[in-house]
Amino acid sequence: MTVQRIGRFLAGAALAALLAGCGDSAQKQVLETDANGFQCEACKAKFYTDADTFANHCPQCKQPQVQQVVGFVCPADQHVTVAPRSRGSVRCEKCGKPVSGLCIPKAKDLQAWGAARKTAAEVGSP
Repeated sequence: MTVQRIGRFLAGAALAALLAGCGDSAQKQVLETDANGFQCEACKAKFYTDADTFANHCPQCKQPQVQQVVGFVCPADQHVTVAPRSRGSVRCEKCGKPVSGLCIPKAKDLQAWGAARKTAAEVGSP
């Protein structure tokens, strides 16, 4: 299975589990995006691609250890904190409170996080 397919499967499975009790409009809002965000585990580079492009390697160090990032939505101020998926707790980078919601970040969220836009050719996507 390619990295691209694994990323799509994991993102879909995680969001499906979290959205099991949500209504259609909440699901649509959480699942709609215009970009895919990534962080390299080797060099910590932050980058994003178009929504239909998944990274096979880091555009900076060319290593294949890239992790897709998600957005954690703060219930207090609705700020989106972008970070790699993890099992640990995440705190809102704006107010410091624990975050509970999950979304796929949009390009504007990824840019605010410090990610650079990359093309399919730069990230090894066919």
